[in-house]
Amino acid sequence: MDTKERLQKIIAASGLMSRRSAEEAILAGRVQVNGVVTSLLGTKASRDLDLITIDGTPIPKRETHRTFLFYKPRGVMTTKKDPEGRPTIMDYFQDVPAVNPAGRLDYESEGLLILTTDGELLLKLTHPRYRVKKIYEVTTDRRLTKDHIEKLCTEIQLSDGPGKFESCEKLDERDTYRITILEGRNRFIRRMIAACDDNQVVRLLRTHMGPYALGTLSFGERTEIFPDAEADLNP
Repeated sequence: MDTKERLQKIIAASGLMSRRSAEEAILAGRVQVNGVVTSLLGTKASRDLDLITIDGTPIPKRETHRTFLFYKPRGVMTTKKDPEGRPTIMDYFQDVPAVNPAGRLDYESEGLLILTTDGELLLKLTHPRYRVKKIYEVTTDRRLTKDHIEKLCTEIQLSDGPGKFESCEKLDERDTYRITILEGRNRFIRRMIAACDDNQVVRLLRTHMGPYALGTLSFGERTEIFPDAEADLNP
């Protein structure tokens, strides 16, 4: 089934101009869809089936990227290959070999992983300057004290520099916490928790990354999404 998208999004995706410039072109009556002038910003079209022109010239075609939300199970590597022969995310994406993961979840962790063929989206999701929030549900083997939580949300010195959680909220009596971070360092949450009197993480589940949520996905399930490349990643 063909998916219709906002006209300004299609034009921006073609690389011809920015989305704002595309909106201005639409409002100015410079854009035609199948030979008919459209000046409404809400107009939708198909990038594959409709002929879209600006000032009479067809917009260039650009490969449509593919992006997925995936529930990475525990015991799966966030790599394309593993020299030890362990399961990898590509066992679930053999039909889309060009996808790459946005960041990592370590072997013992589970939950939301975003995979995409869009290099721009990968950059926005992983580069520190974009400060994309990631939310986890973390169960520890012992309860974190108030002093622990205060330290975690202020600053803890790790081997590769200081770190802190943006927030740490207790969820239930099973010593499970909702933790928000902006970090992307390796095993960051586990190392931070271990710095609190050698406490250990029993389960680590990522539920959100920027505007994207795990939702109702189950172990090993994926769903394809069509993100707006210019959308705010921290709404």
